Amino acid sequence: MSEMEATRNTKTILVAVVVVALVAVGGYIGLGLLGNIGPTTTGTTTTTTTSSGETLTVITRHDVSILSVYEPAFLASDFAVSHGITKILWKTPSQEFWEALIDTGQIDVCWGGGPTLFDQLMRDGLLSALNSTLMQTVAARVNNSIAGADMKRYDSHGNLVWIAAAISSFGFTVNDAFLTDYTLPTPSTWTDLAQPIYGSLLPTIPTIAMGNAPDTTSNTRIYEIITQGLGWDAGWSTLGRMAGSSNIYSGSVETQAAAELGQVGISMSIDFYGYLSQYKNPDCHYVVPEGQTIVNGDPIAISNITSHEDLAEGFVDFVLSPYGQSLWLHPNIRRMPVLRAAFDQPLGSQAQDLYAVFNQTIKTVGIDFNDTLSLEINTAFIYYFESVFTDAHTELVNCWTTIVTEYYAGHLNVSQMNMFADMMGLTVTILDPKTSLSEKFTIDYAREINNNMIYDTVYAGQVQDLWTIAAKNHYNDVLSQVQALLP
Repeated sequence: MSEMEATRNTKTILVAVVVVALVAVGGYIGLGLLGNIGPTTTGTTTTTTTSSGETLTVITRHDVSILSVYEPAFLASDFAVSHGITKILWKTPSQEFWEALIDTGQIDVCWGGGPTLFDQLMRDGLLSALNSTLMQTVAARVNNSIAGADMKRYDSHGNLVWIAAAISSFGFTVNDAFLTDYTLPTPSTWTDLAQPIYGSLLPTIPTIAMGNAPDTTSNTRIYEIITQGLGWDAGWSTLGRMAGSSNIYSGSVETQAAAELGQVGISMSIDFYGYLSQYKNPDCHYVVPEGQTIVNGDPIAISNITSHEDLAEGFVDFVLSPYGQSLWLHPNIRRMPVLRAAFDQPLGSQAQDLYAVFNQTIKTVGIDFNDTLSLEINTAFIYYFESVFTDAHTELVNCWTTIVTEYYAGHLNVSQMNMFADMMGLTVTILDPKTSLSEKFTIDYAREINNNMIYDTVYAGQVQDLWTIAAKNHYNDVLSQVQALLP
């Protein structure tokens, strides 16, 4: 079966049935789980959906700052008024719940969350072919690629299924005041962040903020860039050192806030968060790691189960119009549009600093990123990160702190420091609970188990527990080896 063909399964269907049952009896699950089943969140105000007017339902990973700008603008548009659309029902669940919600038929539009999430929806047959005359006209406004990255995706039958609605680069936000206060250098690459100087304030003060991979698609893209750009083994070693010098947060907003508020010196950032922090706090500036990043197209698509396809198409048309694109330039958003024509609109004339950034972004030369590999291993990847860095963080920090402390004390030379740091960053080996075979976390193993990590929750939980136990034991073992060399 092609990787892009539908691979529906009993777990997804079962979850969908549970969601339908909950909706049928009027129950709802919390906002952080399945979005807003029941009360409708519209911008920052919670209201109750009534029978008057049409409601468009959008599932999204965008935060409220974006939704609160786009909602009133769309509802005031000629299209919304002429079609009687009076409400947008936003659903904002974590990515693992998207398929279940789409399966219920509740969703009209899918918007934001990165290419891998939308490629998964395409693979599982959940996106509508954008073949209408209107959608082809809309698609023609968007370049096929920008900075070497695809801005449109076609399924195995040649049907267009998603279009980029914005572009993003990935880097980190630096708080210059924090670095000055603690006499830390300004980094320019991911490999800089792996240097022991950023662990020199441990165990008291972490200097970096990283988001837990399952909770943030943008930070996950950063970790994928590092493991693809530097190579699998060197990438995980780099991430291990970075995580050892970090606090790990539950989402990209929390991660970004840590640098913006001066709690740490560096935060993992998608570009628009970086530029927004830079705009709000003059102590902050956003860094694009030279030769170590990519440009992404952030998709918009239509659910293949929507009963409001004409309304959904109208929303896509609005978002990809010059005016709709200019809303990305709002002072509360400051994100890169996919259309240059956005800068010809009134908001564009007020954002000439972003126009300079836009021109720089579209010329970015990044790594040769493999979207297919990301799709093949993404779920295994994010849960491995969580298992060995987030869930074993105490042991990781203890190990890295000792390596760094003894290096600066002169008890380890640079070769010994790097040897132990590389050893600390090795991917772990477990006995697979299905096969009882000894398996190191390699690309091939991640690819082999990815579907099981998605669809078999018992297996996924067992594997995560084994990874965490193995990681804790590994960090403690490296720590013991370091201590054995000390005077």
